[in-house]
Amino acid sequence: MNAIPRRTRRRAHKGNALLEFVLTLPIIIFMAGFIMYMSFAMLSKQKALVACRRSLWHSAGHGGWTSLKLEGTVPGMDEDDGTKRPRGQGEELNRLRPEVEPRTIATTTNPGAREYWFRIWDNLPGRHESEASRSFETSGRMWNFIRRTARAEHKRDSSPWHFFHLDAWKIARAGPLKEIFEAFHEHLEMQTFAPHFEPTRDDIMRRWWHGDDILQEED
Repeated sequence: MNAIPRRTRRRAHKGNALLEFVLTLPIIIFMAGFIMYMSFAMLSKQKALVACRRSLWHSAGHGGWTSLKLEGTVPGMDEDDGTKRPRGQGEELNRLRPEVEPRTIATTTNPGAREYWFRIWDNLPGRHESEASRSFETSGRMWNFIRRTARAEHKRDSSPWHFFHLDAWKIARAGPLKEIFEAFHEHLEMQTFAPHFEPTRDDIMRRWWHGDDILQEED
């Protein structure tokens, strides 16, 4: 049996390596560009995450929360209001509630007191959210399928809050003291008393009911 010499066999395949390289060159270029732009995207994502974390932690304990859930709100109804600092929501509050609520409710059978508890809980500052975005540029239409904006979000539960973030008197006027508050509010309207009594009326609304928001609405 005649065997083909090794040198002859090698000459028959001469030039195939270069041809294969030329054929795969577009794929190599595409993959190299794809890896490069994906690295830009990952870097933009990281910068966005750092920015939103910095924003959230920098404002912890200093920024204001959303408005209190007062008149016209139903206690126990958690609705997403689309804000970055919703009240009564958050992982830590959800974890704490089963430990606190049963013992609190068991101490009273008064429906007004129980409603007051639910209103206070619904107004607890619990979660603070922050979002940020960063963009990068791509050159050429080939890379238009890559999203050029990276977004990130960060959430922090049980952020530090001050006593004025939870106004018990304002919550009470919308709950168990609603009838008394409405009587004061109705009978101390500006049209029903002399102008010189206005400072006294405003002082009562502010000191008893923390009613600056009511006075501003009437002004």
